[in-house]
Amino acid sequence: MKRQSDRGFIQNPNLPTGEVAAVAISAEATKAINKLSSLGIDVALINKNPLLPEPVADHTDLQLLHLKHNRILISAEHLFTGDLKKNFDIQVIEEKLGSKYPNDVLLNCKIIGNNIVLNSRTIAREVLEFASTEGLNVIDVNQGYAGCSICVINESGIITDDESIYRAAQNFLNDVLFISKGSIRLKGYNYGFIGGCCGKISKTKLAVNGRIESHKDYKDITDFTAKHNVEIVELSDEPLTDIGGIIPLNVKV
Repeated sequence: MKRQSDRGFIQNPNLPTGEVAAVAISAEATKAINKLSSLGIDVALINKNPLLPEPVADHTDLQLLHLKHNRILISAEHLFTGDLKKNFDIQVIEEKLGSKYPNDVLLNCKIIGNNIVLNSRTIAREVLEFASTEGLNVIDVNQGYAGCSICVINESGIITDDESIYRAAQNFLNDVLFISKGSIRLKGYNYGFIGGCCGKISKTKLAVNGRIESHKDYKDITDFTAKHNVEIVELSDEPLTDIGGIIPLNVKV
C-alpha cells in the first residue's frame, strides 16, 4: 500500500473531495477488489467475523465506522488487513457484536455532512457520544440497518430503499430518492441493501458492485446521479450485490 504521506484523510465520512486513494471493503468481494486496484485504489480488506451472521460476517459496515479525518470506530472483534492500525486513530466500542439483531448493527449508521442517520435504540453508545460531541444532527429512524440502507451521493442528496429513512431524511436533506427493495443480491437473504453495494471513490464518482441496470429502478437511479453530476462506475458485470459497502478512507494528494 502507498505511504500515508502520499494520501490525505477524508474529513467528512462518505464524502471524499478528491480521487480516493484507499477504501475498506469485504475481503470476499474479489471482482470489486480487482477493479478498484486497477483504478489505483488501495484496499483494506475486512475479513469474516465469526460473531456475525455468516452471510454478512465480512461486511465492512457492520465492523467499522469512519467518524472523521483519521478517526475510526471498530468492534473489539474486528478482523481487517492493511495498515489501518498504523495510520488511523482507532477507538473500540465497549459492547460486543453478536449474530442476532440488534447486536449485529452496533456500528451501522451513516454520517452525511452534519447529519447522522441511525436508530438510537440499536446503535453503540460511542456513536451517540461522538454525534453529541461533534454537534451532529441526529436523524433517528426505525431501521437498525441504517448504514446499509443509504447510498450517499453528496451532502444534500441520498438514495435509500427504506421508507422510514426516506420520510425522516426529507426533513433535513434537499434531495432524497426512494427506490424499491429486491433488486440487490445478498447470499442467505431475500435481498440486500442499496448502501451495501456502493461507495464514493471521488467527489463525482460512485462505485457500485455490479451492473446498475440489474436494478428495476436503474433509470431513476441514473437520472438522480446524473442530476447531481455523479458518474456511476461498475465494479463487475454481475447483478448488483450487497458486500457491506465500500468505505472511502483516504484521498490522493
